[in-house]
Amino acid sequence: MANNSIVTGDYVTLQQTPASLADRIVARLIDFAIQAAYAGLSLLILSQLNSLLSDNERVVYYVCVFMLPTILYHPLMEIFHHGQSVGKQVMGIRVVQEDGTTPTVSSYLLRFILSPVEIELTGLAVLPILFSRKHQRLGDMAAGTIVVKARTPLVALPSYDYTMPGYEPTYAEAADLSTVQAQVVTRVLNNSRPDREHLIAQLAIKMQMMMQLVPTQGTQEQFLTTVLNDYYYYCSTVEV
Repeated sequence: MANNSIVTGDYVTLQQTPASLADRIVARLIDFAIQAAYAGLSLLILSQLNSLLSDNERVVYYVCVFMLPTILYHPLMEIFHHGQSVGKQVMGIRVVQEDGTTPTVSSYLLRFILSPVEIELTGLAVLPILFSRKHQRLGDMAAGTIVVKARTPLVALPSYDYTMPGYEPTYAEAADLSTVQAQVVTRVLNNSRPDREHLIAQLAIKMQMMMQLVPTQGTQEQFLTTVLNDYYYYCSTVEV
């Protein structure tokens, strides 16, 4: 499947590979099997405990142990497991925002709310996934999310001075940057567009706000370069 272009808020184009319809269907079937197994096990346990529980306790068990985990499986897994359910993890796909960032809780919940209408009841998710430009179902369109291949990008660490002994990082916050964010900084610094300086200024301000710091010295371009160098320094010193 062809890569899908994602334009970030800094007008930098990133490439993501959309998940195929087959991947999404198999992931859904795996998740359905897990939900069914959990539901069956919880009902079996309830039948064994039935004589020991009062009516109110049975209601609490049914709602809290059986119903809610079964119904909320997808949003809870995606919220707490970086956009992946078990099925998505097995198939190597994940949910991301259209700009490549991590979706908000409200985005996960919005795509979940529309999921029963689209998939479980009518199967209407298939046609939008097949024919929409970003291969989105209606819930994805409403939430501003897409499902992409979850391959982890390889981070090259050339022999720059920041990977050599003696380099002292300036911003400890750079260690928390994602690979996608580092790619955005790299592409802005390396682009040759006429509005390059404007893009650098915009991105520098956004990075400063996101990282909650004030540059120690130098220009905005030097700030971004230092952040990127620090990011690669921390990547090169992480124990794996």
